[in-house]
Amino acid sequence: MNRGWRVFGAMLAACLLTGCWFLFVYKTVPFIYDINDDVAMRNVAAGVITGSPDAHLLHIKYLLGLVISGLYQCFPGLDWYGLTMIGVVLLSFALCLYRGLVSEKGIFWKIIYAGIALLLMTALGTQHVSAFQWTTAAGIAGAAGIFLFYTAGEGPDWQIRMEEGIAVFLVLVSLLIRDDVFFITVPAAALCFLWKYAAKGQWKCGKVTFPFRLKHLFVPAALAVGVLVILAVEAFAYRSPEWRTFRKYNTDREAIMDYYGLQNYETDPAIYDGLGITPEEAENLQRYSLYLADNLYPEKMAALARHEKEAYTASNPLKERLCTAFTEIYEHFTKDTYHPANLIAIAVIALGLALCAARSRRSLGLGLSFLVLWFGYWGYLGYRDRLLERVGFVLYFMAIFLFLGIWYRIQVLGENDDGTERQTDSVGKICPGSIVLTFGIFCVLTLTAANTWRSVQSYNTGRRDYNLEFLDVNRYMAEHPENVYFMTTFSIETYTDNFTVKRDFTFSNLLSVGGWHTFSPLENAKCAKLGITDPKKDIVTKDNVYVISLENINLRYMDRYFESIYGGQYRGRVLADTLNYGEQNFEVYDFTAEE
Repeated sequence: MNRGWRVFGAMLAACLLTGCWFLFVYKTVPFIYDINDDVAMRNVAAGVITGSPDAHLLHIKYLLGLVISGLYQCFPGLDWYGLTMIGVVLLSFALCLYRGLVSEKGIFWKIIYAGIALLLMTALGTQHVSAFQWTTAAGIAGAAGIFLFYTAGEGPDWQIRMEEGIAVFLVLVSLLIRDDVFFITVPAAALCFLWKYAAKGQWKCGKVTFPFRLKHLFVPAALAVGVLVILAVEAFAYRSPEWRTFRKYNTDREAIMDYYGLQNYETDPAIYDGLGITPEEAENLQRYSLYLADNLYPEKMAALARHEKEAYTASNPLKERLCTAFTEIYEHFTKDTYHPANLIAIAVIALGLALCAARSRRSLGLGLSFLVLWFGYWGYLGYRDRLLERVGFVLYFMAIFLFLGIWYRIQVLGENDDGTERQTDSVGKICPGSIVLTFGIFCVLTLTAANTWRSVQSYNTGRRDYNLEFLDVNRYMAEHPENVYFMTTFSIETYTDNFTVKRDFTFSNLLSVGGWHTFSPLENAKCAKLGITDPKKDIVTKDNVYVISLENINLRYMDRYFESIYGGQYRGRVLADTLNYGEQNFEVYDFTAEE
């Protein structure tokens, strides 16, 4: 068969199998947005914020935002953001499946490979394709890129270059989606490149002479060019003074809210008094009510960020942070919410190292080098207190895909220690031990995949039903387009959204009292469109402006703030409506004060 047709057939078969797997999951498991950051970025791209699709997603690179918002503009009525995140995961899985289907092996071997790959997709991917989020989508893309690159070694040069080019594209996708994940991916990819293409012999690069030479430099060159293009577009898109100022402010806000925390006014009144922040405003900031603080943007937030970093460093010395990091790392290695990814990662690492020790000391060097890097990631993130579950999943996927790549290169490509010769007499030889091991892997993965599917279905069903409450609240607001509704931040954070392929997106009259998009040029445009000139004033002076909050959130902090501003002219709040759509009740309040 012509090699081109074989490659095309393998790619088509991989896409069809992945598509069938996706349809099975989609028909049997509810699909949801896993975190509300994705919902917020989706709303920007879809036009919910300003009334027209926009590519300034802030956290996701502008170039990808341009594609997503363009799809919303050209083909409305579909949830293109969700389709993009799901599509990235499916593309990554399909390319890993393609790797085995295009190999120079018999049909029986390919059936076994496809079966194990589909079971792994179910065990590892069901959660992340049905409860998707930007961080894990970027991690899966980067890890799949590493796997595809390191296992590219069969076929003519054009096929290898094509596969390595696709691998570079996947790594760049991780940058487009989340640059933090890209920074985790690139060092691991660099290790794979060195182990694959570094050879003995001197290599001169300018005036510097290296004791080894590198081949196929088009791979890092293509990656570098892609990074430069993405960053150039990003800089151009956010070149305006408004966007530059907001991004600086947002970095300071993240430093406080995500890293260092914010102290009570009573704990450190000097910093607040020095910045002109009252006790009531300090309480508002702790409750993420960013609009309810005077002149917070941007200088005060920058000063607070500097101070909180100094306070955090002083109260958490290096030794204490290291001890906390080790404890946190251990908890993440044993956390049952990572099952089965952590268990599969440990098993794949152990089996990979055993295979390396028996067959290829060269690959053993790569495996051990990666583990040093991998544990370094865990240690650094634990030290910075940034070991979130989604980041942990990225690290587990990175280890699984890389060690599976090592297995493929030794077992299927038959790599020797010199990285060039094939062991044609022993590669892929069928023996009783291999049959028993393969059967055991099938049994374990089948049980694991079934258990994962049931667990994800139960979890997603609960989250879907819970999200329906907030969808009803949105419908309530849409039924009153003449009003503007501010929602307390902690009333929003527990809800995400349910994913459906077909979805209509219209301009929303909902504003948050505070969030990562507060004070952004997009949020300012939305406020202007809704007739809001000063949120902290309009909440109490305009008749058509209301505050919505979950009933279990005490709004006395807002009363105290408005009392400090208006004194006896503040008339309090009146319960205008109660929304009972499920387990939680929402309350609609009308705050009033005399001007």
